[in-house]
Amino acid sequence: MQYEYDAFVFHQRADSSGPLLAMFHAPAGQVSQWADVDRLGPDNRLAPQREPKKSRIASIRRFFADNPSNTIPTAIVIGLRGVIVEGEGVVRKLRFETQEGQPHPGLIIDGQHRMRGLEAVDPNTIIPVVGLIEASDLEMAFQFLVINNKSAKVPPDHLRALALNYADDQLETRLKSARLALNANLGSVGVLDEDPDSPFRGMVAWPNNPPEQRIVVPAAIEAMASEAKSLGFGELEDLDSLNAFLIAMWTVIKEEWADLFVANSKLLSKVGMTCMTQFVCSTIKTWARNPRLRDQVDPGDPDKVRDVTRDVLATLDPQFFEAEWASTSYDTRAGRDLVMADLEALSFNISSNEPWHEGLKVISRTWLQQRLSESGGAPPPE
Repeated sequence: MQYEYDAFVFHQRADSSGPLLAMFHAPAGQVSQWADVDRLGPDNRLAPQREPKKSRIASIRRFFADNPSNTIPTAIVIGLRGVIVEGEGVVRKLRFETQEGQPHPGLIIDGQHRMRGLEAVDPNTIIPVVGLIEASDLEMAFQFLVINNKSAKVPPDHLRALALNYADDQLETRLKSARLALNANLGSVGVLDEDPDSPFRGMVAWPNNPPEQRIVVPAAIEAMASEAKSLGFGELEDLDSLNAFLIAMWTVIKEEWADLFVANSKLLSKVGMTCMTQFVCSTIKTWARNPRLRDQVDPGDPDKVRDVTRDVLATLDPQFFEAEWASTSYDTRAGRDLVMADLEALSFNISSNEPWHEGLKVISRTWLQQRLSESGGAPPPE
């Protein structure tokens, strides 16, 4: 298959040293036909890219769907080999071809998620491209490292200062479609309160929501987001992937334990949300170390996160969060350790067909005795 593009061809440096660059545009579906993603792995240690994250691809697709004015003008960077450059001057013609069974002429250095995301939106979506003509493996690896280590986020105060020059309903509405917010509570709190897919939509206890809907304190979402990120999953290093992970996990929890998504629920307390998140994340980590289960887990794939969460919930019992607890507060490191230990014990009990409450320390013994008495069960040992 032959491809042809008009491109601006130039050297960036004034002395014409450095790689020859070409700027052009092409449909996303077309780019995917002639550009490969060479991924880093045990058998390919020189490749620049990591495995793609489904959450990142989905976020780009959602970004385009949320507002018809949304675009991503940032170019992807591709190394190009076997290219014929025709013509003189700045605007020239690029020609190259693909052959079955042979490596493609393009190798994506930066932008694999943008390409896959835009292709998912519509294969005809246009992608700006910067091509490095006849770039060596060393040059492509160098460019990947520079691009991914020299970028800096805009400080939140700069964002808010810029926003003062626009009407609230103009800029804020557009930013929401990008899962960004100008609120001081930047990050997961605003997204999980406002995202249409979030199980916590409209439930955060802040002035944005009616008083009767303010069930989840912002600190609870901040704590569980921090907990998930602290466990060191590389797939959750960016905020959008982290939020997609939390939404996938807690959507299943809400589906399975809908009765606990109410005011004053222990599950939706700061301790409950933090410990449940930690428990699911710990399971994912344990499975990832098991060769037989490794393919079932991927924190960057919302579908697999939902599957793992569903499997975890099958080893638990919602009565743990419905019960009275022995103390009124476990919001300390020692308290959270007790709750985590009980979740481990509960999971073992369910998996072993033992009474769910066997050996739990957090549950009030008085409450448990009364509950078992009402149900005709044997009283727990003193």
